Amino acid sequence: MKYNRRVALGALAAGLTAGWTQADENKASADSPSPWGPLCVFAKPLQMLSFPEMADLLVKQQWDGIEATVRKGGQVEPAKVADQLPKLVDALAAKEKQVVLFASDVNSVDQRLTEPTLRAAAKAGIRYYRMAYYRYDLDQPILPQLDKFTRQVEQLVQLNRELGITALYQNHAGTRYCGAGLWDLYRIAADQPKEQLAVAFDIRHATVEAGMSWPIHWSMLREHVGALYCKDFRWNEAKVENVPLGSGLVASSFYDSLRKDPIAGIPVSVHMEYIDHRDPQLAAQRIAAVADDRRAIRRLLGI
Repeated sequence: MKYNRRVALGALAAGLTAGWTQADENKASADSPSPWGPLCVFAKPLQMLSFPEMADLLVKQQWDGIEATVRKGGQVEPAKVADQLPKLVDALAAKEKQVVLFASDVNSVDQRLTEPTLRAAAKAGIRYYRMAYYRYDLDQPILPQLDKFTRQVEQLVQLNRELGITALYQNHAGTRYCGAGLWDLYRIAADQPKEQLAVAFDIRHATVEAGMSWPIHWSMLREHVGALYCKDFRWNEAKVENVPLGSGLVASSFYDSLRKDPIAGIPVSVHMEYIDHRDPQLAAQRIAAVADDRRAIRRLLGI
């Protein structure tokens, strides 16, 4: 998305005043510390903001940090990671915020920019990165492809161990995604150290794919979960439609169980996907929606 400073500043001003109140801030500061790790917002719908503007937004809306986009077309271009990523980290750190994790193009050690990207992230003190997805060729046998993906992960695990960084693989609904069927992720992650490879469990995508049986998949993968992804959806006839957090078909019982039995210390990332992230004229709406989702995650998880 091309950065337009006039649009971004107008969106920031409108979103900050509309999205979060002093009462919200007072209540947040008065509550007991969360058992979860950092609470972050996925930066994709906010990429019209400069790095300092992003930091200001995090302060105002009471986020701990962001899930940054360090990928083609993202906040940080992988080819410029050594220069751009420290600037993003420093801008957020100036307001006591952080890059909690980042979405990447990485899924193999053989990619030219994998090692430079991960080394720059580790040097900047970032612990987690989200892998790019593996996709199946539906004209070929599936299990040999899954074996190939597992071998690629094993090679990444070795590099992650050297750098002290953790890869996260997100389950994603869809026709060809490895991980849409959550048994894939168990096959890939079960034998790997969680410090080097973990699952970013996305309850929205799990519910789309598994329907009523999502608790089976959650139970199977819970010990391998290294980050929680929160968003929501509904069915519009046969089409999946993203909706504000807490207003769709994701079962409230999922969050009820997590309030009683949280996974201590892992990051929680909120993804606002229901307003077009590519349209600069919708920037203020996206900022306000992110604030709405911040309130929703507070209600759902108490953070």
